[in-house]
Amino acid sequence: MLWEQIKQIIQRITWVSPPAITSDWKRKVAQDAIESLSASKLAKSICSQFRTRLNSSHEAFAASLRQLEDGHSGRLEKTEDLWLKVRKDHAPRLARLSLESRSLQDVLLHGKPKLGRELGRGQYGVVYLCDSWGGHFPCALKSVVPPDEKHWNDLALEFHYMRCVL
Repeated sequence: MLWEQIKQIIQRITWVSPPAITSDWKRKVAQDAIESLSASKLAKSICSQFRTRLNSSHEAFAASLRQLEDGHSGRLEKTEDLWLKVRKDHAPRLARLSLESRSLQDVLLHGKPKLGRELGRGQYGVVYLCDSWGGHFPCALKSVVPPDEKHWNDLALEFHYMRCVL
């Protein structure tokens, strides 16, 4: 009985032969596909693909940055520590050597200056008038004796910076 029902169903189905794949059929399918695309659908599709690629590129770039930061964060701290050490320890020493060598060079080239009357006093020393010294007519000369090492370093740095400006 079941077999009979299946036969009846099969007899009712109309068989349609599949279309032949010819060059005309291919052309028609391609034409239908192109015509079904509108400018807005195409733009949305392109934008969606672009957004996906842009997001993946951004994620890769962010991951690379994180990797660089992880690899170099310790180096940056070490560099800052070295820079502070140079600034606090070595720069004042270098400036003091520069001051002492320049003072010695001036004495060797121009001799000891003949001090005139006192023009003023400051925290570190006394300023004197000098009629001529080192090719300058007239000039002022400051005799400096800082009270401690920190003041020596401050004075040396000031001397160094003033020499760079002048």
